[in-house]
Amino acid sequence: MADGMGARPEADGFAAPADVDPPRVGRYRIVARLGEGGMGRVYLGRSPSGRAVAVKVVRPDLAQDPDFRRRFAREVGAARKVNGFFTAGVVEADPEGSPAWLATAYVPGVSLGEAVVRHGAWPEDAVLALAAGLAEALEAIHSAGVIHRDLKPSNVLLAADGPRVIDFGISAATDSCASRLTQPGMLIGTPGFMSPEQLTGKPVGPASDVFALGGVLAFTAAGRSAFGTGAAEALNFRAVYEEPDLDALPPRVRPLVADCLAKDPGDRPTVGALLDRLAEERWGQDAEQKSHEVGWLPGPVAADVRARATAPEAPVPATPDPRLLLWSSEATGAAGPAAPHVAPPPSTALDVPAPHPPRGHDHPRDTTTPRHPQDTTAPRPRRQAGISRRRLLLGLAGAGVAGAGYTTWRLLDDAERRPGQLLWTFSTGKTVNSTPAVADGVVYIGSGDRRLYALDAATGKKRWAFETGDRVQSSPAVVDGVVYVGSDSLLYAVDAATGKRRWQYAAGAIDSAPVVVDGVVYTGSADGLHAVDAATGEKRWTALAPSYVNTMPAVVDGVVYVGSGDGLRAVDAATGTERWSALTDHIFSSSPAVAKGRVYIGGIDGLYCVNASDGTEYEDFPVGGPVGSSSPTVADGVVYVGGDKGDLYGVNALTAKQRLKFPTADSVDSRPTVVDGVLYFGSDDGYLYAVDVETTDLRWRFSAGNSIDSFFTPSSPVVSDGVLYIGSYAGKVYAIAV
Repeated sequence: MADGMGARPEADGFAAPADVDPPRVGRYRIVARLGEGGMGRVYLGRSPSGRAVAVKVVRPDLAQDPDFRRRFAREVGAARKVNGFFTAGVVEADPEGSPAWLATAYVPGVSLGEAVVRHGAWPEDAVLALAAGLAEALEAIHSAGVIHRDLKPSNVLLAADGPRVIDFGISAATDSCASRLTQPGMLIGTPGFMSPEQLTGKPVGPASDVFALGGVLAFTAAGRSAFGTGAAEALNFRAVYEEPDLDALPPRVRPLVADCLAKDPGDRPTVGALLDRLAEERWGQDAEQKSHEVGWLPGPVAADVRARATAPEAPVPATPDPRLLLWSSEATGAAGPAAPHVAPPPSTALDVPAPHPPRGHDHPRDTTTPRHPQDTTAPRPRRQAGISRRRLLLGLAGAGVAGAGYTTWRLLDDAERRPGQLLWTFSTGKTVNSTPAVADGVVYIGSGDRRLYALDAATGKKRWAFETGDRVQSSPAVVDGVVYVGSDSLLYAVDAATGKRRWQYAAGAIDSAPVVVDGVVYTGSADGLHAVDAATGEKRWTALAPSYVNTMPAVVDGVVYVGSGDGLRAVDAATGTERWSALTDHIFSSSPAVAKGRVYIGGIDGLYCVNASDGTEYEDFPVGGPVGSSSPTVADGVVYVGGDKGDLYGVNALTAKQRLKFPTADSVDSRPTVVDGVLYFGSDDGYLYAVDVETTDLRWRFSAGNSIDSFFTPSSPVVSDGVLYIGSYAGKVYAIAV
C-alpha cells in the first residue's frame, strides 16, 4: 500500500516493528511498519477500539526545527479540512509532540501503481469510473484551499467502494517551506506527472493537479506513462516540450486525458467541468452502481482488493517490477531513481524557460523585438545509438526541486551543447545576491543562507560550504588559493581547496566584493573603506568613515576608487588618505570602472564620467535615465551599463555618443559582461540576455522564472571556459553554455 508522507512501501509487504520503532504513538498501538521516506516513517496503528490508522511519524531532526513544526502544523490544519469521500482524511495529529506525528484513515487497498503493474491496463469503463472518483477527491481537496502537487498512481489507493487519494496535506507544502519538508536533492512531485508549470517554477494551482490527473488516467488506460520511461530529466523534458503519447488510450478516454494534459494551465478543464463531463458519459454503464461496489474494478484488481481488505496486515506482496520505481512514494533524487539502474536515454534534457516550447528540431532565430523575444530553448533531443565518453552534466531548470545545496543535472554530449543551454543549476535555498568567482575549475559564490559555496564548475556538485554567522551578500574574490568574502559583520579569508577559515576581520556590513591587489584586500562596508593584509588579516588602514561604502572598489595605479553614501571618492591605496571627492551630493550603489584615465559610475542622472586624477567631471554622458545598482563595464572603447528603465546602454568612452540601446521589460541592475563580441547581462524581468555588440541582435535569452538580479547587490554574469555563471534572487546558481 502506498503509505503517504513520501515514504516507500517495504518490498515484501508490511514489515514487523523493529527495536527502533516505537511501540505506541499517541494512543495508537504500532502493529507494522508500512514504509519509510524523506520525512519519516509510516506505521499501521490500532486505536484502543481496534480501528486501523496510518500513523506518520516525522524524522526527529525535522521535528526539532521550529519552522518545520509551524509549517507542519499548518499543513495538518489544511488537511483536516478535506472531507471528501474519495480521500483518506486526517484522523488525529500532534505537530508539537515528541515525535511529531499525524494519523490518517487507513485504506486496506492496493495502490493504483501496483495494480496496473501487476495486472496491466484497465478497460475504458473502469478508467472513467476511476476518473470520476479522483476528480471528486480533487474537488474536495481544492475546496479546502489545498493543492495536492503530487497526484500519482502510488498516491491513489483502490478500495472496494472507490479510489482514495492520499498525501494531499503534506504535498501542499509551498515552495517557500519545501526545503524543510524534504531532504536536499529531492523532488517535490514525480517525473511524468508534474505539470509544466511545476517544472518551470511558475505558480501552481488546481490546474496542476488536473494535469497530474491526466497523467494518472493515461497510465491506467495504457499501462505506461504518457511521457515514456527513463531518467527523471527525460520525463520532465517531454512533459514540458513534447506532446504525450496517447495512441493506446480507448476512444472515450483519449480526448479527456488530452484536455487534462494541455501545456497551458488555462487550456485544461476545471475539476467541476470534468465531473460534469463524466456524468454525461455515465461511464457507459450504471454510474450509481459502478462507483460504490467492487465491481467498478477490473476483475484481477478486485481480487487483490478483497484479499487486502480481509487481511490488511498481510498484504499482497509487491511485484518486483522496476516500473514501480516510476511511481514510488519516495521522493526521487535529482539524478533519478537510484536502483535498479536505468540508463539515461540519449535525449537531451534542456532548460525549461518557455511556456510554449518548440515543436520541431530546428530552433528558429528570434525575430521579435528585444523587449518581448521568445525564450531561448533548444531543439528536441537527438536520438543516438550510444553514450559518448565526452559528457557534460546538464540540469533541468525550475524542476520543482527544493532544499538547500542540491544540483540538478544530466548527461549531455559536447556536440549537443548550444549557446543558452542550461548545464546545471544549484540551489542554496536563499537569495543569491553574490556574483560568482571562478578559479581552477571551481565556482565560488555566497548566499543569504549564511554560506560561501564552492561548486565544481563542470558539474555544479558542491565541494564544500563555509558557514558564516550572517548573510553573505558580498561577492567573493579568489587570489592565490584563498577566497575572500564579506558577511554582515566580518571579512573572511577561506582556503579555496578545503573551505577552512584562515582568518577573519571585523567590519560593518560588507555588501561589496573585496578586491585584492599586491597582497592587500580592499573592501567597502557600512563603516567605510578598509585595507587588510591578505596574508594575516591585520588592518592596514580604514578610510571614509562613517560613510557607507557598499560598492566594489576599483584599484588602479595606486588609487582606490569607490562609490559611497556621499559621493565618488579616490583614496591613496598605500595610506588611506583621501585624494579627492566628486559628486558629493549623490549616493552611489553602482561600482566605478576605470579606463584611459577616466572613472565611470552610474547614478541618479545616468552615467557619470570624471577625470581619474582630480575628479573633474566630464559633461554630457546621459544614458536616458537613472542607473541604480548596475556597474559600468568598459570594453573596446565602449562603456556598458544598465538602467532603471529597463534598457542596457553602450556609450563611447570618449565622445559619450550612444552606441547601443537594448530594451528589457524591467530594470537592469547587474554589471554587464562582454566576451568575444557578446554582451551578457541580467534583468529584473527574470531573463539573462546575450546580445551581439555590433548588430545589437539578441543571440539568446535564458529565463530563470524569477529575478536574475535585484537592486541590492545584484548578481552579475561571469564567463569562464565557454560557460556563464550567475546567481538569482530565488536562490539558484546557474551554469549556462555560451
